[in-house]
Amino acid sequence: MAEESKSVGNIDIDYDFPADVLYCSFGPPQEAVGEEMDEGVVVRRNPETNAIVGITIVNFSRRFKQEPHNIVSVPIDAPVANIA
Repeated sequence: MAEESKSVGNIDIDYDFPADVLYCSFGPPQEAVGEEMDEGVVVRRNPETNAIVGITIVNFSRRFKQEPHNIVSVPIDAPVANIA
């Protein structure tokens, strides 16, 4: 299996095994601008509202193996897209 997808409410989670990349999207697909918050961690924001609409984590499994209880810490200084 090359990729696995899960949905929880309006949160879509996709994991690309060969690339070891986790993609999380909040709400329906929409235009976004990426901002690297940490090496290999990109927060995607709606350019008009600045709401966070997704997060991409490169080397996800390696990060998880190193610190299973603290994969990544992303400071959120913007509203998260409506995921309810």
